[in-house]
Amino acid sequence: MNKIVETFSNQWFSATFEWTDGFLVQIDLTAEQKAATAPRSAYGVELARIVEHYEQLGADMWPDLPLDRRTLTAFSLKVLETLRRNTPRGSWTTYGQLAALCGSPRGARAVGGVMARNPWPLLYPCHRVLAGNLGLGGFGPGIELKQTLLTLEKARLRG
Repeated sequence: MNKIVETFSNQWFSATFEWTDGFLVQIDLTAEQKAATAPRSAYGVELARIVEHYEQLGADMWPDLPLDRRTLTAFSLKVLETLRRNTPRGSWTTYGQLAALCGSPRGARAVGGVMARNPWPLLYPCHRVLAGNLGLGGFGPGIELKQTLLTLEKARLRG
């Protein structure tokens, strides 16, 4: 098994990309400032650039990464892909709205579960999913980082 771990940082967050046998297994996102590593994967230089200049991006600019999808259910994949397609940088949705887009209008809690287990935050921007009352809801790396990401992306949460 060939494992690669690389960490890229900016002043707001650090993102650690974990690869196994050429597939991206997960991204560990944290507000903690971790020391950046040299790019180690085939995508490392581009990922470092994206993370380092995250606040300057006008749109999501992620490369087409080989993702290890083996542990995800069909529903989880549908939710993540629907989120990615329908919630661009600078926008947001709610758990209920995302569930409805996925054909499960009563599935807000199930969507929340998918967001909680999302192995690739940033690529599948679960920080852009809000509670039904437009509160921030949850976010594994912390509510403060969720708010920071939304601010960096210039998302308008209220009127």
